[in-house]
Amino acid sequence: MSALTVRFIGPVRRPGPARALEIDAAGLSTVADLLLHLGYSATEQSSLSVVVDGARRDPAASLAGARSVEILIAIGGG
Repeated sequence: MSALTVRFIGPVRRPGPARALEIDAAGLSTVADLLLHLGYSATEQSSLSVVVDGARRDPAASLAGARSVEILIAIGGG
């Protein structure tokens, strides 16, 4: 089992009431795989920012060796 801690930051939709989950990441190769596993649609994924082990990553990024993920709403502005 490869445990992954997932934290939901701010007003992002969560798959349940908890602000953090411990999940088995076996079979989840990329950030996109994780987001789909958590129930985020492709449309929702485009408005999220994902931080893996302290660094922002795009959906194609690998989760190999990852220990923590933070999911938050992407913010833009000028």
